[in-house]
Amino acid sequence: MRPGTLLIDWKQTQNCIIAQQRQISSGCWSEPIVFLSTKDLNMGHTEIHLYAGCWNEEAMLPFFFEHYDRFVTKYFIYDNDSTDRSLEILNAHPRVTVRPLVLEGRSYSEAGLKQLRAMKFEESLLANWVTVCNIDEFFWHPDVLSYLEDMETEGVTLVKAEGYQMVSDHFPSSGEHLPATIKQGARFRKMDKIAFFKPAEVPDLGFSAGRHRSAPVGNVVRPKVEEVKLLHYKHLSLDYVLKRHSELNKRRRVRDVKKNYGYHYSEDVTLDRHALYKQDAINVVDLFTNAYSRPLKGS
Repeated sequence: MRPGTLLIDWKQTQNCIIAQQRQISSGCWSEPIVFLSTKDLNMGHTEIHLYAGCWNEEAMLPFFFEHYDRFVTKYFIYDNDSTDRSLEILNAHPRVTVRPLVLEGRSYSEAGLKQLRAMKFEESLLANWVTVCNIDEFFWHPDVLSYLEDMETEGVTLVKAEGYQMVSDHFPSSGEHLPATIKQGARFRKMDKIAFFKPAEVPDLGFSAGRHRSAPVGNVVRPKVEEVKLLHYKHLSLDYVLKRHSELNKRRRVRDVKKNYGYHYSEDVTLDRHALYKQDAINVVDLFTNAYSRPLKGS
């Protein structure tokens, strides 16, 4: 790069970008201008933004941040009138932007899907990757940052995850990193979801209710082999999942019941599934880590 070259940092806020553009167009800059790519601007740092909805998740939020703080650089959390300590926890986190989530109509599920489809991820167009999840959904990989850097180099624009229903007999203790302590889970194909994507390349994810199906539109380039796992930490002891599902069941609306959305929140289905997940569980984390073909960072 030549001496005297001016670097325009496109990771600044939108107002700053507009101001820079005005100065450039008015001839204020006499030096040569180079517009840096996202990768150049990060200088080896991967920018990952996370979007999630939240309702009364004070029990799970500490574990959520314990996991995602390892690689997420910015959070956008949409809160649907939480009445517990969720907002207190969210507002105390320096990387979290909290926004209200208003769900109107005869279906809680359809209202949530409508809000999700309306998201354009404008704040994240220059991020390396964006992820959308629930608070109890942990996208996991033994070396996620290196893996995503490799995917970027290979021109991948969307990564899907292989889903597992994680299960345990006891609710975790404070400070635990769940993928390191609760490793048992049952394969669950309905939890195969989009894990990471580039919104500038894939502007429409085409989600269905619950994000269980998707039809992404745009420059969709997926890896030859999907390596990310979705560890769904809902069945963290039978007592916890029964209580949580009872709370969620009460939020179902007329059309949810009619369309059978959230039927799995019933006590009978919860009991049956918890027993089935325990029966079918494997050590997801260790099995994949031991079979991982790429060299782990620091190894």
